[in-house]
Amino acid sequence: MIKLKSKDIVYRTDASQIIGNPLKVVIPKTINEVTNIVRLNQKIIPRGGGTGLVGGCVPNEGVVIDLSKLNKIIRFDERRKKIEVETGIVLDDLNEFLDNYSLEFPVKPSSHEVCTIGGMIATDAVGSRAIKYGKTSKWIEWIEIIDSQGKIIRKGKAEISDFTGLEGITGIIIRASLKLSPKVKRSASIISREEISDIIDIVREIRLNSEISMIEFFDKKVSGLLGLEKKYNLLIEYESDSGELKGDAYNRIMSLRDSTYPILAEKGYSRIEDPRMFLDKISDLIFWLEANKIPTFGHLGVGILHPCFSKEQEKKIPDLMRIVKRLRGQVTGEHGIGLLKKNFLDKTEKKLYESVKKRNDPKNKFNPEKII
Repeated sequence: MIKLKSKDIVYRTDASQIIGNPLKVVIPKTINEVTNIVRLNQKIIPRGGGTGLVGGCVPNEGVVIDLSKLNKIIRFDERRKKIEVETGIVLDDLNEFLDNYSLEFPVKPSSHEVCTIGGMIATDAVGSRAIKYGKTSKWIEWIEIIDSQGKIIRKGKAEISDFTGLEGITGIIIRASLKLSPKVKRSASIISREEISDIIDIVREIRLNSEISMIEFFDKKVSGLLGLEKKYNLLIEYESDSGELKGDAYNRIMSLRDSTYPILAEKGYSRIEDPRMFLDKISDLIFWLEANKIPTFGHLGVGILHPCFSKEQEKKIPDLMRIVKRLRGQVTGEHGIGLLKKNFLDKTEKKLYESVKKRNDPKNKFNPEKII
């Protein structure tokens, strides 16, 4: 075990920039080491790539377990399109290996360069291709977890819902069997419109097109910052050559899409939210965001928006949550709850999480104070 130096803030925070205070940090290289750590400690905070935006791995004392060294490929079945991995493996590293076989793990969060499969399972990550590929849990055959007694238990498809999207509060996910998808050549197009109603109409028309894997939205302010036409823009990705942007032009627009949040954060809009809305309610929320000068982008094909707030605008976040609930939306579409959204859950949601937590971690050992 290594004691944290006061100047070392790496393990005190994640991408949320909330500052915590770990007692110590462990970086195990084997699963047996993880089981021993769990048996010997009463407060465990699992950590993958540290890319979470809601404080999901920010510690309040306890032992941080950095799982990034558990990154082996255990078994690969090219014919059946399945792979077994340790969950510290980084998504891009996994897909680099699979590229040799024209396969991929198709769920793609913006943090794909650094996020781990374990973190994706813990948050049930969605990403920009959700309209085609759905959530991470759709692609899981089974997982292996370490429970509060340090035992390794395999959970099949019918049981994984106690762990996918539970942000590490029910156990440590150490291995997973993943389904894979054939890798295809993709292309893209940009559609610009002056009116948000026209954008919604286009999305309603195209979102059932089986060739389309991504419908990304940029409001007028974000479009301007990205160098796009200063209108509402849709970035549409095709799993074919139907798009106008191919080859290097396609790669450039996808890199620009991945840079959206970093560009906004650099401009001072560092607090990012992720409400999920029905398509017919999107316009109402966009009008409120624009009236409050809050730049927004998101996965419009599945109704997830990413409003980004400056420090001065953060006081408006409770108003955002109230509007989202009034419009029958969800306060989180993909980032999770962690520390930042706990107060926005209703009583029914809290009781559900409390029940799952009690069933799997009655001693409150794993990631305490998160979600509930």
